[in-house]
Amino acid sequence: MADGERRSVRRFSRLLSPAGLVLAGLLFLAPFLTVSCDAPGGYGRAASGGTTTYTGWDLATGGTPDVTADKLLPPEQRRSDVLAPQPLAGTVLVLLVIGVLVTVGVGRARTRRGVVAALAAIAALFLLVNQATVRVLVEERLREQLTGPLPDGKEIGDFVHDQGGFGFALLALVLVALGNLAGWVRLLRAPGGMTAASSAPGGPAPTAPLPEA
Repeated sequence: MADGERRSVRRFSRLLSPAGLVLAGLLFLAPFLTVSCDAPGGYGRAASGGTTTYTGWDLATGGTPDVTADKLLPPEQRRSDVLAPQPLAGTVLVLLVIGVLVTVGVGRARTRRGVVAALAAIAALFLLVNQATVRVLVEERLREQLTGPLPDGKEIGDFVHDQGGFGFALLALVLVALGNLAGWVRLLRAPGGMTAASSAPGGPAPTAPLPEA
């Protein structure tokens, strides 16, 4: 591979990390969790047969979820469907911002890759724990709002569903973490510490610096 091609590959590789982190952040605007309101009495502001949709942003900020428009209950029958801001979801967004700043602001490849891998891995873990926590909160609230017994063979958890926004955000974070971890390990194992060896008489021949990605 020619030097120009190698440089192009390294530049492309470096762009993948901020792109992946930005993508994970944008996916917070997509649905993370839905509640199928087929349970007796519906859920929150939705009548039976409607759907309540929480985006990642709703979870992080305590925003109001979307409800199927033609299934809104009359105002006097509506119950609460707004969750308190989730600290872990908010922390994930902060970690994404820090990760993007590191990818564009840290020049030393080994440091950059190690820090970004750690930030993405922590963000992925927090995202998983947050999703599990939110599911428990929503299931408890749905159970409190039931107006009758559940249909035969159904459990509360059958009405609460993870959505693509959560899944794809988690996937983006995992890929960023693994990609940067692999790069960090490769640089860690590289010979010569990225500097030329001593050229004193009798010493080893100089070694060209290892290009950083």
